[in-house]
Amino acid sequence: MAKVDFESFKIFEDLVAQTDNTFAFNSDLSVKGIGVLLEIIRDLGLNPMKTDEFKKGMMFLFNIEILNMPDLENNRFIFTPNHVSDLDALILGLLHPKIRIVAKTDWTNNLKVRQFLDVHYDLYGLDRMSIQSLRELLTDSVNYFNESGENKHYLIFSQGTISDFNNNSPERITPIAQRISNKTGISVVNMFIEQVSFEYPTRIVFDEPMKLSPEDDFRKIWLEREKFMQNLLNPPARLPKLTYKHANNNKPGDPFFQTIFKT
Repeated sequence: MAKVDFESFKIFEDLVAQTDNTFAFNSDLSVKGIGVLLEIIRDLGLNPMKTDEFKKGMMFLFNIEILNMPDLENNRFIFTPNHVSDLDALILGLLHPKIRIVAKTDWTNNLKVRQFLDVHYDLYGLDRMSIQSLRELLTDSVNYFNESGENKHYLIFSQGTISDFNNNSPERITPIAQRISNKTGISVVNMFIEQVSFEYPTRIVFDEPMKLSPEDDFRKIWLEREKFMQNLLNPPARLPKLTYKHANNNKPGDPFFQTIFKT
């Protein structure tokens, strides 16, 4: 995308710079960032409160390219993308009108953010440190698919937070998507997304749908498939720029691991 010469875009660039260009926003910046995003969409001549127009603006702004997308209209899938920025869910959640996104409670409990998000997205709040919250997620996902035969999808970030899978051990990955698949019969579709960029294409790659038995090692398979999709790209995939916290969150002693081991 040629840079748009809007004051709103310049303000958004400044907000991104405050994240050290990691696109990882704290609570205050996320509220400001979403407000400025709306202004950019308006400056592009689009209505940010209409999902199709908001989607058009986001796809343009971040140079989105989609590879190997399956038929989302006539199937039901559990999506398990990697996670490299706070904009991942905003982009991936626009790929189909019926995607329930598992999001951290920092977002779902933020009423200022929800005023906008609820217009375009179906969010399910997860307390990532709570075993009970993970159990409730499993119940919600099964009910979501079983309540009707409608073609719709469920999206879970298997790393649990922003992280670089190239540096992840299998213990970083939660197998909750596998458990949902086993209980519902819905196929899992791994996805790879590059970190968003104003200057380069942001490529999204879909893997082939798969069904796993309870005995399959989802963590190992997920990491292998993410690296496979990453290595498909030409030019080579851009590696994400992460905050210190997100670049150093693969420690088995962290509370996150104690939680996912019990799910």
